[in-house]
Amino acid sequence: MKNSYRILSFLFISLWMQSCGNFPLDDNNLLITDSKDCYISNFQLLGTDDRDVLTSSKISDVENDSTKGIITATAKFGTNLKHVKPKCSVAKDCILTPSMGGWVDFSQSREYTVISGNRQVKKTYTITVSLQGE
Repeated sequence: MKNSYRILSFLFISLWMQSCGNFPLDDNNLLITDSKDCYISNFQLLGTDDRDVLTSSKISDVENDSTKGIITATAKFGTNLKHVKPKCSVAKDCILTPSMGGWVDFSQSREYTVISGNRQVKKTYTITVSLQGE
């Protein structure tokens, strides 16, 4: 009985490992898929209390240039833009560089690049945050 479990476990693991071979891995060991989607769908900015400090944000494409996007956002009055944490949602299987989630200075515009799942499409977003009332 114990031998049967070993054989079944070995077969299961072998089949599972073969099924993962359909898509290659990139330099970061992330799956490269056939997805061409490449966009940011949501943008948030968190303050020191991990709450969203934005009163509005708008994501748009640069006219006649599919490789660039613009995000304009307004933060609540009094927000320290030199110490905020950005977060965003990207299309399925995309990579964002540089990564978000750490403390960042948004007193000046910043650029982030989204790379599609097939790693062939890139779109650079310029993010500009202003304070409410300015």
